[in-house]
Amino acid sequence: MATGLEWNEEYRLGISQIDEQHQYLFEIVAQIANLDALTSTKEELKAILGELSRYMNEHFNDEEVYMQRIGFPEYENHRKLHREIIEFVNTSVTNSPTLAMIRTKLKFIIKKALIDHIVIEDMKYKLYAETLKKRYANACDVDDCTVDLS
Repeated sequence: MATGLEWNEEYRLGISQIDEQHQYLFEIVAQIANLDALTSTKEELKAILGELSRYMNEHFNDEEVYMQRIGFPEYENHRKLHREIIEFVNTSVTNSPTLAMIRTKLKFIIKKALIDHIVIEDMKYKLYAETLKKRYANACDVDDCTVDLS
């Protein structure tokens, strides 16, 4: 079922682990979108939402490790955005009594928390990593930068 919330190659950062995680987040969203409002149980929905929450935490942790490793100067701000997204998602989902309401909120959440976050915020550390790669040529690989910038 097309929801307008599917993975798009435009979202690719070129950092394999993070791109794979972003794609999996979209797969989880698709599972929710594909639930049938008449036949799906609350247990099914809770299980998928639990996986979304768990995986968002894991993904954000991995992103934060990567940003620290490359010395991303906006790390603290980006980390704060991650915490705000998790809190927003958890609050929105737990305060929605029906699958229809969750789906409605989910579209907004995914647009704001996933797509906009990737395209705007994650792109910042991708561009920073690319400048490091250019600056240090062969000494720093975007996927494994160990250059100490201090």
